[in-house]
Amino acid sequence: MILGLALAPSSFWRWLIIHEVSQATGRTASIDGEVKLRLFSLNPQLKVQGFALSNAPWAQPKNMVEIKVFEATLNLKSLLRSQLIFPRVAIDSPAIDFERDASGRANWDFSRPGASKADQNRSAPLRLPVIQDLSLTSGTLTARDRIRKLTFDGRVSVEENPNTSDNHALKLRGSGTLNGKPFELNLNGEPLIGVQPAKPYGFEAAVAAADIKLNTRVTIPRPFDLAALRATFHLSGSDLADVYYLTGLALPNTPPYDVSGTLMRDNLKFRVDDFQGKLGSSDVTGKLGIDTGHERPKLTAVLTSKQLNFADLAAPLGTEATPARKSNTLAQPKTPLPAAQPALLLPDADLQVQRVRGMDADVEFDAASVTASKMPMKKVHFHLNLDNGKITLNPLAFQLPQGEFSGTVTVDAQAATPRTNIDMKLSNVDLGQFKPKSGKGAPLEGQLLGRIKLQGSGTSVHKTAENADGDITLVIRKGEMREAFAELTGIDLARGLGLILSKNERNTEVRCGVASLKAAGGELKVTTLLIDTTHVLVTGQGGINLATEALDLSLRGQPKEARMLRLRTPITLHGSLLEPKFGVQAGKLAAQTGGAVALGVLLTPVAAVLAFVDGGLAKDANCAALVGQAEQGKNLPKD
Repeated sequence: MILGLALAPSSFWRWLIIHEVSQATGRTASIDGEVKLRLFSLNPQLKVQGFALSNAPWAQPKNMVEIKVFEATLNLKSLLRSQLIFPRVAIDSPAIDFERDASGRANWDFSRPGASKADQNRSAPLRLPVIQDLSLTSGTLTARDRIRKLTFDGRVSVEENPNTSDNHALKLRGSGTLNGKPFELNLNGEPLIGVQPAKPYGFEAAVAAADIKLNTRVTIPRPFDLAALRATFHLSGSDLADVYYLTGLALPNTPPYDVSGTLMRDNLKFRVDDFQGKLGSSDVTGKLGIDTGHERPKLTAVLTSKQLNFADLAAPLGTEATPARKSNTLAQPKTPLPAAQPALLLPDADLQVQRVRGMDADVEFDAASVTASKMPMKKVHFHLNLDNGKITLNPLAFQLPQGEFSGTVTVDAQAATPRTNIDMKLSNVDLGQFKPKSGKGAPLEGQLLGRIKLQGSGTSVHKTAENADGDITLVIRKGEMREAFAELTGIDLARGLGLILSKNERNTEVRCGVASLKAAGGELKVTTLLIDTTHVLVTGQGGINLATEALDLSLRGQPKEARMLRLRTPITLHGSLLEPKFGVQAGKLAAQTGGAVALGVLLTPVAAVLAFVDGGLAKDANCAALVGQAEQGKNLPKD
């Protein structure tokens, strides 16, 4: 039998290879050159010329694999061991084409019909045979991935200098373009000669893709069983989200980053216990884990920052990167916005729904100290859970020196259009901590409470706001309004509203303030706006268009008692959320009619508004008095 196989003609071996490869892959294999096999040796040798494997029927009309010449020598004794050893492998002019369409079909997936998606994704790690002399010349690789929006065209070669024993004996070189941007891979490895299955093997690699720079040192305990490895790495670039093109992980947008750590692999699980570095000017440390043994890979992380720059959160929250920065990343270019479109406050960067549907995550983040230019900030904490396309931030908390802004945000990205629900509260926020750049005292003091409860659909924060429904309410408990408030508006707001400022302190007492807005289809309308001071009741009306972010609000002061000066000019607030503009309503004067009339036109009962924020607010002495005035005012005649 063995003698018969040894004497079999090359045509038999050609037929056998074609038959076995075709059966295993379900594709058409072919060999248009010679097949030579030398069996009578301790190191049998195989040589195949002109091998090809057809592509998937839906892919490009070219072969998936073509190899001009393939030669391999097998260590016969290794057949009795757990891992094969090839003393020599030489591959001349291999050409490989990888493709995946938008529906997820991949031409490298040879699973039979009926195999579950989970089984397809839980592919075992590569367990390559030990190769002691490797040569690869004139190799080409193309890849088209419609899901990752990735295109790659490159060349690769491998050679070894047998006359050196240093760590650069083996050289693998790759170059080309990834998404149209330069790509380069340089790998330098230990000599392959003498490699044994039980002896660790190490190599160094440097990858440059657009502005992504990766340097790593990898050690494989059992060459070349990639189920276990250890790799120290240093990674840098302008946006961590671009790592998706190399790894498939849906990481958030970030400012420029520079991170490092040690990656450990155990079969289908990866972990980094010493992750550290910088995101923008903020430090970050912690632990990461990735489990690929599920239908969707799952990322777990516990991260901390000793000093967070609040501006570095702009990118993760969805603010678009500048064109100059994005031009050097792997992201696909976007259609520029019309030049006439006004600047927006609410971020309009689209959520990459295909990415978040492709993985799960459980991430905790804590910032022990925060630097913020526009507001005092002490700590930031959030717990993010991503499960089957649904993102939950619970809690999401921003702690101020006095007070907290916290609550829950959910984004259901599994729906055709992501749907967002927001329920956030302002708790015991001391307004005295918000001081102008001039260094003068805070223009408004007192305790601020509030609640934001909104829901809407859209792929960005701004698009969601365009159709949002819900309620926003703010309440100020006993405080003071200072003359400095006029400096912030550019007009004498206090005088325009008829507020009485004392000669010494130049401030007026605020007993209770309530502002409530109702959102319907992206239109915010004032339902209640009252500021109860000692002598004047300030009321307001109008709304905010969240689609255009245009402001249309007005404030009016109503004296509580008769005065010599009986007419006031309403104060207006126009412009946009990004650039609000205060002014006076020219040509219109508000007749003094008393606080009762102002209270009588309320659209929403004050007690209900207060209860929306905090059930105990109605019991507050000053806000309770305002509730009483409102109930009485609705029944008083309007003079």
